[in-house]
Amino acid sequence: MLDQLKLVAPVRSKFMLQEMLEAGVDEIYVGVRHPLLQQLSFDNRFQTVAGYPAHFENWESLQEVIDLAKRKSVQVIFMANASYIPRELEQLYIGHVAQAVELGVDFVTVSSFQTLELLKGFQKRVAFISGSTIAPVNKYAVRMLREKGIARITVGHSTTLEEIKRWKQEGLEMMITGNFGTGSVPAACRLWESPNNAEIGEGIRSGYRVEFPDGSIVSQMTLLDSATDCSLCNLEELVEAGVRAIKFIGREAPNPVSLSLVVDVFRQWKELGLENVSIAGKKEIMEQEQLMWVMKWVPRFCEKCRCTYLPTRTNQMYV
Repeated sequence: MLDQLKLVAPVRSKFMLQEMLEAGVDEIYVGVRHPLLQQLSFDNRFQTVAGYPAHFENWESLQEVIDLAKRKSVQVIFMANASYIPRELEQLYIGHVAQAVELGVDFVTVSSFQTLELLKGFQKRVAFISGSTIAPVNKYAVRMLREKGIARITVGHSTTLEEIKRWKQEGLEMMITGNFGTGSVPAACRLWESPNNAEIGEGIRSGYRVEFPDGSIVSQMTLLDSATDCSLCNLEELVEAGVRAIKFIGREAPNPVSLSLVVDVFRQWKELGLENVSIAGKKEIMEQEQLMWVMKWVPRFCEKCRCTYLPTRTNQMYV
């Protein structure tokens, strides 16, 4: 069933698309900055993050990328997942999405019932994906999203594998995040850092200096970080449970090449699964062929038990 799994990668430029195509993606997701907005956007991303853009600058550059993606049989998701649109900007938002639909995107991602209602006129032309801020918490929420016209849901990190199996019966495609998120329900936590305003404060991904009563000090403790991040070891189980897409975070990634290497790890793992290679066998191959696996993956994910949807210490902390 792994052949049904789609790898979904972020793209903000033609160069980034080329890197993702070489990594073996099936779908890409994109956003376009609006000239009337300064730092915010219509897709829940700052226009720049730590100095790096998260969007296409204009519709012309996006059209070029869409055309190239289509030639490679890669589908395009347009991000319109703002959590809230002020009333005075609603028509601007609708027009923004209308331009993307005219360019030929295949999906639109939304992250509120308000924006879903605003865009209901497009439901016959494109499929809709529910973003992480409205990730369902039970089968009734899944059913409600289906009734609202959603075709694919984003599954939160706090969801268990058993819950995903039950949700499969609702008939919607399910998508998980393959790298990062912001905790038990990705993007739902409001303790996040601003890349442009230091006064907002530190985020849950930050490392904190902690001094204990016995005088010992830990300089980089991620005590607020409850995200899990890696789903490689249970990929087959997730697909069997109904997961059909893995989304990789990082439109604003400083180095698109490094991000494409993450996508490539999942592509290789998927291909090894199609060859019925065991998990132990996959890890051995990764150690031999993927420098990222040895240098970053194992110490960051495996050694810290950051296993998504499995009963680890991290997942057992969720309420």
